[in-house]
Amino acid sequence: MVANGKKAYQSLKKKGFSDSVSKSDDHKYLEFVHDGKIHFYTKLSHGSKKDLGLPLITQMALQCKLSKKEFMDLVNCPLSKERYLEILKERGAI
Repeated sequence: MVANGKKAYQSLKKKGFSDSVSKSDDHKYLEFVHDGKIHFYTKLSHGSKKDLGLPLITQMALQCKLSKKEFMDLVNCPLSKERYLEILKERGAI
């Protein structure tokens, strides 16, 4: 299981994540904001144009409150922003 880092970044931005004001030299931080509140964040390496391996996919999925399969669907677009919000509400994450 791999995901393209650039595609993952772009997909997360379309699904409600925004660039964080927190900066680092080696990572991009993305925050999930809903109703004006930051609920959680995830991060990508600045070198995220490469493929993301299973360990990073697992970590990002947990940070996004999803299973690995759901995270891959979020990144690859079968999982819409609206359905993602439903899942988060069902799980009490937002």
